[in-house]
Amino acid sequence: MSTTEKAEKGTATTTVLKDNYLMVSPSLIVADENVNPRSEYGDIEELMNSILENGIRNPLKGYKVGDKIVLKDGHRRMRAVNLAIEKGNKIERVPIILELGALNDEERTLEFLIYNDGKPLTMLEQSEVIKRLLNFGWKTTDVVKKTGKARGYIENLIMLTKTSMKVQHLIKEGKISAHAVIQIMQAVKGDIDKTTAEVENAIKTANESGKEKATPKHVTTDKVKTQSYGKFYKWAEEIADKIAGRKDILKDREDVLSKLLISFENGQSSTQFAETYFTDKTKKSEAPAKKAVPSASKVTAPVKKKATAKKVTKKK
Repeated sequence: MSTTEKAEKGTATTTVLKDNYLMVSPSLIVADENVNPRSEYGDIEELMNSILENGIRNPLKGYKVGDKIVLKDGHRRMRAVNLAIEKGNKIERVPIILELGALNDEERTLEFLIYNDGKPLTMLEQSEVIKRLLNFGWKTTDVVKKTGKARGYIENLIMLTKTSMKVQHLIKEGKISAHAVIQIMQAVKGDIDKTTAEVENAIKTANESGKEKATPKHVTTDKVKTQSYGKFYKWAEEIADKIAGRKDILKDREDVLSKLLISFENGQSSTQFAETYFTDKTKKSEAPAKKAVPSASKVTAPVKKKATAKKVTKKK
């Protein structure tokens, strides 16, 4: 198709901008919530207002099934678009990138971890994706290799999948941080009943101190209470405690802080953490700066001196 070619089906219009980059009618996009691991969508109305004002800057991603396009990345943005339409706003087309080549279910599942371009998945949401990969027959080493994440971090996410549904709901409701639950599970060696009891105690302790969300600070398990990782760890942990449960906190930054704490506990190197959480994988790394080329005067001076030395030798 050319860049101006259009295919119309009633009111649904598709424009091919370049290769697999399309502008399509929202009515052609299907969001399968059974496949989408996201459970926390954040403030959709705020995102809707941003889209109405500035448009969708980051294209959605999907793949074709018949005349429809199944969404695989951009569920928050799509929800915001649908909300805008429900409120009477006119959005004729949205940008979407189609996957090149047919991927299987395993490959699409992996993409939730490595190509999430919108709001980062929470630790609990990531653990759900890993659980699916393990159900495909993957081993922990496969997940580590394919995602590039530290083995300790992956093992902690796997640990989250083994908590009770009650504990998972408490995490989703913001009653306790996933970080605190992981520390509890490590302390009680994965015992599900003990984990649930300790989680409830931590939440009670947090509420009694005026906090809506429990963090490792509120865990009463002796092994967790006596952990010591140095001044920086305690400093970061205090920040996590201060912002826990506040509604004015930037969620993506809170998530990075939580990941930093866990990665530090797991012994992940600073290089691994930097590459995993702060490097934009869609862009090529900058080439190292070239050394300054010496000026012409500095280059010619030693050459002349060397030539003179050879002449003197010949005369002797």
